[in-house]
Amino acid sequence: MMHDFQLARGDVCGDPTGLSVRVEDVDIHDYVHFSVIESSDSGDDEAESGQMSHVAFIHRFTKLGNMSADRKAA
Repeated sequence: MMHDFQLARGDVCGDPTGLSVRVEDVDIHDYVHFSVIESSDSGDDEAESGQMSHVAFIHRFTKLGNMSADRKAA
């Protein structure tokens, strides 16, 4: 299923395996750079950071929120 959403620095996203990541940047070539917040239970995701195309990212992840917006509200 294709989700059409904009990504911004600080967005927190998750996938069905339980992996949570924070968007660090979206570059001019439409690559999403991210860092792992919480690893999945399966342990398949050992990298602490990574990158993938915007299309691949939105197919895998669902946006959970924006950490910087949450901090400003507190």
